[in-house]
Formats: sequence, C-alpha cells, structure tokens
Amino acid sequence: MRSRLNNLGGAVKTALLLLAVAAAGCGGSSSHSAYGTGSDDPPADYALIYNQVAVEEYEIEIPAANWQALQGDPFEYVSGTLHYGSETYYNVGIRYKGNSSYYAMPGVKKSFKVHFNEFDPTQRFHGLKKLNFNNGFNDPTLMREALAYKLMRTAGVPGSRTSHVRVYVTVPGTYSREFFGVYTSVEQVNKSFLQDRFPNSGGNLFKAQGINCDLTYLGSDANAYIQKGYELKTNEVENNYSDLINLCDIVTNTPDAQFKSAIEAVFNVDGFLSWLAVNTILSYQDSYAGKAHNYYLYHNTQTGRFEYIPWDLNTSFGQSRFGKTADYMLSLDVYAPTFGNYRILIDRLLDIPEYLSSYENKLRALMDTYFNETEMYPDIDAMYSLIKDDVYADTKKQFSDAAFDTSVIQDWPNATDPTRTLGLKSYVVERSTNILQQLGP
Repeated sequence: MRSRLNNLGGAVKTALLLLAVAAAGCGGSSSHSAYGTGSDDPPADYALIYNQVAVEEYEIEIPAANWQALQGDPFEYVSGTLHYGSETYYNVGIRYKGNSSYYAMPGVKKSFKVHFNEFDPTQRFHGLKKLNFNNGFNDPTLMREALAYKLMRTAGVPGSRTSHVRVYVTVPGTYSREFFGVYTSVEQVNKSFLQDRFPNSGGNLFKAQGINCDLTYLGSDANAYIQKGYELKTNEVENNYSDLINLCDIVTNTPDAQFKSAIEAVFNVDGFLSWLAVNTILSYQDSYAGKAHNYYLYHNTQTGRFEYIPWDLNTSFGQSRFGKTADYMLSLDVYAPTFGNYRILIDRLLDIPEYLSSYENKLRALMDTYFNETEMYPDIDAMYSLIKDDVYADTKKQFSDAAFDTSVIQDWPNATDPTRTLGLKSYVVERSTNILQQLGP
C-alpha cells in the first residue's frame, strides 16, 4: 500500500516534517553524543531521516589535506564535518563507497559513506551511526533504488529505508558549498538495523562482498570463506564463522530427502522466497541470483535461523545487465531466475514442490497488490515530482534531463535498442505481463 504521505499536500507535508524535526531536537553533535555504543542505543528517528516527503540537504565539509588523502585512498575514512539544517557534526568519518558506482561513474559525483562514530565512539546522528549517500549510477531516473527497496519492504523482506537528499561539498580552496547533486540516502545494515527488524541484534551478521558467494561449502576452514568474500560485520572479536560454515554445509551436502527439514532448521526459507520473488520481478542480477554477492545474512539468535537481507539495488528494474539485453531482462524466466548461473540454494529450494508453489504464489500476490499500474504509477509520479527540480539543477549527474524525464515513463532512447535503458512505467507493464504469462492461469 502506498504511503499516505505521498498523497498529502505540500503544506501538510511541510508541517509533518517540521513536527518530526521538533520531536527529534535540533541540537548539534553534542546533543547526540550521549548515545551509547552498544545494543542499548535508542531507536533511530527514521521518520525524520527517511521521511520521503522532502529532499533534505546535507553538506560535507572536509579539510583540504584530508580531501587530498581521500582522493588517493578513496575507501579509507578521513575526518570531516557534516552539516544538516542547523545541526553540525564534527570529526565524522567520510569516505567514498561502491564499486561500479565509484570506478565507472564519470565526474566527481561519487557515492559517500558517513560514519559518525568512526573517530568519536559516542557520536550518533538521530540514533544512527552511518549514512550512505548513493549517486544513482547507471540509473537516469535516480529512483530505481528507492522504488526497489520499497517493493522489498512491501513483500515483507527486511529492506533498507531510503530517501532522496541534496549533497553539497565544501573543501577549502576547491569547493565552496558545491552542489554535488541528488543522492539516495540508504539505511545501513548494521546493529541499529537489526535492532529495528528483529527481536535481537547479537547474532553474527555476514556480508557477501565478493563475487560468487553462492553458499557452496568450502570446507571447515574459515579462511576459505574470508578469502571468498564473506565478511563478518558483527562480533568481530570472536571472529567465529562456524554458523555460516554449517549453513553452507547443509546447503551443499544434505541429501535431497533430508534437505527440506535441514534447511528450515537453519534458514528462514519463506523470507528468502519472498526476496526471490521480488528479485525476479526486478530482474536484478547484481544479487545472489546473478553475481552471488551484495547481500547480508543475519543469524537470528532467537530463532536460530539465518535471515537474508538484500543490498545495493541501484540497477534494479532490468538495469543490471552484465552483457545481457534489455529484452532478456524483461522476459527473465521465473523458473530459472539465476541468469544462466547455477545458484545452489535457489535451485535446490525450487526443486521442492512446496517451495516452488509458495514462490509462484508470492509472485502472483505482488502482481495483484503492488507491482501493477494502479499501485506503482502513483508512487513513481510522486517520487518524480518530489525530486525533479533538484535533478534538473544537478549538473554532475550521469545522464541528461531528457533521459531523466523519458526514462520515468518509457524506454530510452527507444524501445528497440537492445542496450536501452528500460523505462520505469513501461517496465512495470511489460515485466508484470510477461511474468503472468509465464505463470499461466
């Protein structure tokens, strides 16, 4: 169901936003420094940070020497200052982030990660430790990531919150409140995220950083998984990979007759099938289904089962190609949604009739309830109206104003080019029609 806020008039939106700001307090970093560093942190003010009714303004200020250091070592934090409205946060960690969104993005509009307690362990931003400002690489609409995460959350998948923001950069002698453009602010998957989504946050959180982190068993030595690209993001002192190794062992080596009971004991299968249904709808290859990375696994200590958490959805809606055509993305086989790869967990799960039926039902339910013209078009229109003036003013964006306007509605530059960018609205119609045809009556 669409957020009611998207349908409110501008004056009401502004009033709500001001109330949220007032409730959160308007002090600087000192007003938030009392927050603890452990699991007792108060809940974040998500209604303020990811309000989705205003394009908030952030200014990153970095000393010239630190800026120079960042250009030489882009993924190491340097100390800087973040301004947000009347609030100022000093000595925060700032670095670039991303892979393609950094190396393949032309110009200076790189993605940023802001780490409030990198240098000051007590500092928080309205309850959060980190902010991610994503540059919308390879997406003329600058809307794919926000819409994809909303679709995930609508399906019951633990997806990050998002909002659109304006980012300014100040570097003495280089930039003076330079408008770097419209970014998507994406909620970090960390302990704060876990506290909000699950009844506990003390379990192991792994991130699949490398390519082909497909949950194949690599033996009992944790180093094999570390070298493959699985990174433990919590409980780093203990550095215990045994639960992940056990999951991979079950996924790979359990005989077919025992697989259903074995995987259900250690993995939230229903949640994963919900994610798979959304990922298939979005034809998203930069995920477990395609390149087998860009996801988190959280070992929920209350249930004893792993939870699948998606990440990095900026090239969804058929824009993550890796050599495949636009038509391929529009007609991706729902019964083989792994882009020609063998993905052991997906293949084994869909071989079980009960899971296959559940996956089909989830696809149909999403077509009926949200992934259709009636529900998605107003969301697309509302987001477009919210950001368009700022996007027009964004001279550092990757694509032109014409590409932005056109790609919201239809394919760009045309509907026959195999390398075309798929329009958001046209994608909703064509992909949903194709999926329903594949599912049959």
